[in-house]
Amino acid sequence: MAKEFNYTICPVANASYIAANHGFLKERLEKIGYTPIKLQTLEKEHWVEHFTYTNDRLFREGGNTPPIWAKSRGAEPVLIGLNLIPGQQAILVRKDSDIQTVADLKGKKVGVPDRINVTIDHQKSATLEGFENALKSAGLKNDDVEWVFVKDETPDYPSSTPNWTFKTGLDFEALDEGKVDAVFIKLSASERVLESGKYRKIINIVADQNTVDPVNNEWPNVLTVSRKLAEEEPEVVVEYLKATILAARWAIDHKDEAEQLLAEQTHGTVEQYRRAYPEDFYKHLEPNFSEEGLKSLQTRAQFLYDHGFTDKVVDVYSWADKSFLERALKELGEEA
Repeated sequence: MAKEFNYTICPVANASYIAANHGFLKERLEKIGYTPIKLQTLEKEHWVEHFTYTNDRLFREGGNTPPIWAKSRGAEPVLIGLNLIPGQQAILVRKDSDIQTVADLKGKKVGVPDRINVTIDHQKSATLEGFENALKSAGLKNDDVEWVFVKDETPDYPSSTPNWTFKTGLDFEALDEGKVDAVFIKLSASERVLESGKYRKIINIVADQNTVDPVNNEWPNVLTVSRKLAEEEPEVVVEYLKATILAARWAIDHKDEAEQLLAEQTHGTVEQYRRAYPEDFYKHLEPNFSEEGLKSLQTRAQFLYDHGFTDKVVDVYSWADKSFLERALKELGEEA
């Protein structure tokens, strides 16, 4: 009888989504007697495990806030890979605003969604860091703007849809009503919102990494697995990594098909995806442990601590377990 494990994937571009939706994951894992089960096909009470890691048989790829938060609270997700995929991070203003550049935000009100009923408010953390990074690029400090925290009492996961259909939050309502002057939004959703014609983009934070630090919830994207599964059944971790590596390499030779899949994953059209991600997006999908990626993740862990999202700073360098990725790459080389 096949063994089962669960997987969950954030709606941000990554190789796990391609692996799961183009057959790599099922094919590789079934060969060694495992069946991958998407977490969001289980009963709703399990969906929160996407954030809490209270599932001993779970793989997760996506934003870095939940795994850092969970690890800081005593959970044991194992960090088995990461990558830097430069999806758009945008600051938007109303179309009729007199704000043209980030420098013009001085003395203005910036809107931050404050979701008071969620397990871990990754959107709030992303918005805070997005604004801080943008302000630094213009030589501004945090106290040069007025921070407006827009309370949102929307129920936590799992009351939401398992597909995480994007909806603009109450911070956008505040922008429409003139209660704030600018908001933060990212990835394909940013282009979908811009298509309404109601807003203008004054910066894409990842567009010029020479002057702007793009570290945020999706920079870097991280791949993790439950420690119990990793320790007791390491072969499944190695095969999962092989599937994601093969999916990433497939994308290099099948850019258009990969683009279709990742547009679907990020809840956008292909055109929206193309505007939100760089032309060479397909070259960045393979999990790795680059020094830049590790440094960015450590910066993110420090930010989450400094802003009260975690109670301690996670040491990313001791957290990273490179052994599974090294074994996966070695075995793929031998297979080739």
